[in-house]
Amino acid sequence: MNAKEIYDILRAGGLSRAGALGMLGNMMAESSLIPNIAQRGMTKLSDEQYTAVADNGLLDFINDSVGYGLCQWTYNTRKKALFNFAKQSGTSVGDGKMQCVFCLHELQLDYPALYKTLCTSGNVDECADLICSQYERPAVNNFSVRRDFAHTFEQDIPDSPETPSLPTTFPIGGEDWKIALIQFVMQWDGYWGEIDGIKSPEFLNCLREYTEDMAKC
Repeated sequence: MNAKEIYDILRAGGLSRAGALGMLGNMMAESSLIPNIAQRGMTKLSDEQYTAVADNGLLDFINDSVGYGLCQWTYNTRKKALFNFAKQSGTSVGDGKMQCVFCLHELQLDYPALYKTLCTSGNVDECADLICSQYERPAVNNFSVRRDFAHTFEQDIPDSPETPSLPTTFPIGGEDWKIALIQFVMQWDGYWGEIDGIKSPEFLNCLREYTEDMAKC
């Protein structure tokens, strides 16, 4: 899974350009964007072996304290949520697209203030720093490394994804997320241009028109 694919999913999930770049910078620092990576020094298994035995319930994935995946989820409640989300989604726990959607899901449910900032901020450094200190919470807050990665992606990745790839079949709850999924479908259909703010008046007007049009189909 490459950086552009991850970026497109994060943008389709509501994050601003700065928010998506900040998250990418943090993911790069945590995992080098390798979704099935298991924390080195914490297991003797290869990434592929660890993922296979985790998927088949042959190790205590939830409680083994091995950082895993794009965001290096480590704490048991977060790894349990990731594991259950993968099972409900019908994917391997090492599936990159599933992990990106889970990241967005986790932000909305457990870090709503941070999610709001990541959806509205235009400051890449601010987003990278907040994700590091509030969401990733590494042993050492290496802010500059994550900022540098984010700015590198800023130079390499254009905005406005041509082919958004956010799956719409994953079982995600919450009214905000339902709206975000509808927003994604509308974008996928080419029904409207980019609109800032999931619940902006412009978006709600487009949503009303879109719903009426879909009812006629």
